[in-house]
Amino acid sequence: MEDCYMTVKEFCKRMQVSPSTVYRMIKSNMIPAVKFGRYWKIPRNVFRHIR
Repeated sequence: MEDCYMTVKEFCKRMQVSPSTVYRMIKSNMIPAVKFGRYWKIPRNVFRHIR
């Protein structure tokens, strides 16, 4: 299951955006994310869902 998700850091590196931008996108539902404990995880198939 863990390999189905990427961390915010991995997403930032792949999309070349800052973590604050990613958290803002999560909060505004622009990208789907799941919170595991203290950490947000983004599904690896998110690139099909970005608006």
